[in-house]
Amino acid sequence: MKRVLVLSSAHPWDDERVFGKITKSLSKKYETALCAVADKQFFEVDRVKIFGLPKLPRLKRYKNYLRIIRIINEFKPDIIHFHDPDLLVLSLYFKFFLKKKVIYDVHEDYPLAFKDRRYFPEPFSTMFSIFFNLVEKTISRLLDGVVTVTEDIYSKFKCKNKEVIKNYPVAETFFKEKDSDIYGTLNLIYIGSVSQSRGITNLILAVRSLHELDIRLDIVGPAENQKYFEEIKKYEDEKIKIWGRVPKIDIPGILKSAHVGFVTLLPLLRYKTSLPLKLFEYMAAKVAVVASDFELWRKIIEESDCGILVDPTDIQSICQAILFFYNNRDQVIKKGLNGHKAFMEKYNWAKEEKKLFQFYERIVEY
Repeated sequence: MKRVLVLSSAHPWDDERVFGKITKSLSKKYETALCAVADKQFFEVDRVKIFGLPKLPRLKRYKNYLRIIRIINEFKPDIIHFHDPDLLVLSLYFKFFLKKKVIYDVHEDYPLAFKDRRYFPEPFSTMFSIFFNLVEKTISRLLDGVVTVTEDIYSKFKCKNKEVIKNYPVAETFFKEKDSDIYGTLNLIYIGSVSQSRGITNLILAVRSLHELDIRLDIVGPAENQKYFEEIKKYEDEKIKIWGRVPKIDIPGILKSAHVGFVTLLPLLRYKTSLPLKLFEYMAAKVAVVASDFELWRKIIEESDCGILVDPTDIQSICQAILFFYNNRDQVIKKGLNGHKAFMEKYNWAKEEKKLFQFYERIVEY
């Protein structure tokens, strides 16, 4: 049986894509281990060996390289499936010195992300974005395969073996039944990374402006930085709760009582072509959706009839969506059920898992 090491120097070991999908699916066909950020150096979950790495800031992750190489020498994988751009240069060592087959799993359009996040002042952000794009695309052509999460990212890689494996949820992790009370408090929810660019400030301000309504907003997920987390914590009251990071296993239970889910990310380039996991988690949990009116998302929302599109930069537009569902509770149920139907038919992990297996068959034979 072929051995596969799934590798991430940045993601926690229980990351939904890295462990919950890629690693667990591959373990059905191959002897699979995971090397990712964890508090322990070694443990096992669901018969998968997990090698822990210390959590380090981006510029210090090179300090994990020697441990990663030792883990590879210990586990002796045939294939290394890595998830982080900071491992691109090291992947050449895996490929040409250790003679491993290497797959690069691209979670987002990193050149656009680096430009949007402005790690450096202009014009250096643009220059770094161009430089990284050249490095990423050059190295990827030397590897055995590339996996991307969207068609848009897929189109930017010019390599022989590539596949789109979308980050859809696993259907079995969500409850089949929802809490039945739809006519009391309207429960609003946001799940995912928390930052101003993801529309959190505007969402909070919209809810605060509707203080006379019987509504509650739960914001669940880790903040991108502590300063922003402390800033939005000041808005907590009886209608708004800021959870912070919660265990992945708790998400389906939290969604079970939610009525309307928000994915109102601001119109940055990297978001407009993304497929956010939270959108499909809402659909899986029969939660009606309020989403940014981006072309790619519009197609999904309108075809599924599972929610409302808004201008995420306009607080009044968000307020109107909340008021629509508050005054039309039957639409909460209808759009939640419509979203779940579309999820079961098109947007679940089972279909992506089949593509992953077919991709690996090509890699093994390549």
